[in-house]
Amino acid sequence: MTLKGLPRVTISHRGAQRLSAGHPWVFSGDVRDDGGAVSGDVVLVQQRRRSGKLRVLGCAFFNRESMITLRLIESGEAVIDRAFWRRRLQQALELRARLADEDQAGRLVFAESDGIPGLIADRYHQVIVLQTLCAGAERLRRQWVELLQELTGVDTFVERNDTAARRLEGLPERAGMLQGRLAGPLQVRLGGLLRTIDPLAGQKTGGYLDQRHNHRRAGQLARGRCLDVFSYQGGFGLSLAAGGGTPVTLLDQSERALEIARADAASNRLQVETRCGNAFDVLRGLQQQGQRFHTICLDPPAFAKNKRALESALRGYKEINLRALKLLEPGGLLITSSCSYHLSVDLFEDILLQAARDARRQVQLLERRGAASDHPERLGFPESRYLKCLLLRAW
Repeated sequence: MTLKGLPRVTISHRGAQRLSAGHPWVFSGDVRDDGGAVSGDVVLVQQRRRSGKLRVLGCAFFNRESMITLRLIESGEAVIDRAFWRRRLQQALELRARLADEDQAGRLVFAESDGIPGLIADRYHQVIVLQTLCAGAERLRRQWVELLQELTGVDTFVERNDTAARRLEGLPERAGMLQGRLAGPLQVRLGGLLRTIDPLAGQKTGGYLDQRHNHRRAGQLARGRCLDVFSYQGGFGLSLAAGGGTPVTLLDQSERALEIARADAASNRLQVETRCGNAFDVLRGLQQQGQRFHTICLDPPAFAKNKRALESALRGYKEINLRALKLLEPGGLLITSSCSYHLSVDLFEDILLQAARDARRQVQLLERRGAASDHPERLGFPESRYLKCLLLRAW
C-alpha cells in the first residue's frame, strides 16, 4: 500500500511527546481520531499542531482492541512493504550473526527492540519458533515465514501463540506447526551442554533463552553444595553441575520438567538430584532441617504480571529471597532473578536489602545482569529491560 492509501491516525500532544522520547507505543487514551483504521493496519501517525496543521510522526501498527493502540514501526514517512520488512529482518539477523557463539539456539528477532513490533522469532537449530503478539504482526504471519526462510534457509516453523499477551490484543491463542514437520522434542547444544527443547510444548518458545548467558555464568562460579529453585528443566542446575558444583539439587513443582532435567543430566554425564514440590514450602522445610548450601539460584516465574499484582509480588520476592539467604553458607553465592517488568531494578534491590536485614546477613552485590545479548534493550523502551539477574555474596 502507498503512503497515500494509508489510514491517518491523529494522536494527542502527550502521545506525540511519548514517541519523541523514544517510546514506540501510543495508548488508546491518546488517540484523537482513528481515521477509519482497522485492527492490523499499518497507519500514518499524525499530530495536530496549535496552528491547526497536521504533522506526520511516523508509521505504526494499529489495533483498536488493545490499550496499546499504536506500535511505531518507523519515524517519519516510509513505505512499509515486503521489501521494508525484509531489510528489517536482515538487520536483526546480521546483529545475531555478530553476537553468535557456540550455542545452537538463540533469539533472532526481539519485537520492538528490532523495529518489528510484536514479532518474536527464536531459533532452535533447524527450527524457528514465531510469536505474533499484536494485530499487525499477526496479519503478516505468512510473510514472516517466507522472509525468514529466504534469509536463513530454515524450512521448519512453529508458532507459539498460546500466550496470555494475545488476549490483551484481542487475538486468539493457538500453537502448532506453520510449515514443515517436527517429530518431537529436539536436542540442542546450549552452554556446552546437550539440552532437550520442545518447541511445541515447552515454556515460552521452548526454553528460557533470555537466561542462557546467566546459566553459563552460574556454572563458572559454582562451588560446593548447590540448589536450583524453580529449576524447570535445569537451566541453572545443569550448568552448576557442569561447573563443578556438587551435589546439585533441582527443585520444581513440575515432575515432567524434572524428568527431562534428569535425562539431560544423564546425556551430559552429570550428577543431579531432583525434588518436586512448592518452592516456598520446600525452602521453609530445608531451613527447619538446618540444611545449608554454597550456591543457590532463584529463577521464579513473573510474580507481577501487571501493576495491580505488584504489591503481592513484592511479598513473594522478599519471602523467597529471605528463605534462600537463610540457607546460604557464610560466603555463599545467591543468583536471584526476576522477569517482572513492573519490578524495577531499584525496587528489586530494595526488596533484597530488606530480605538480607530480616535474615541478618550482610550482602555484597557482585554483578547486575540482564537478558542474553540477543535480547537487546531498546533505549527509551523500558519494557524491553524486563529481566534482572543479580549475583550476591552473603556472610
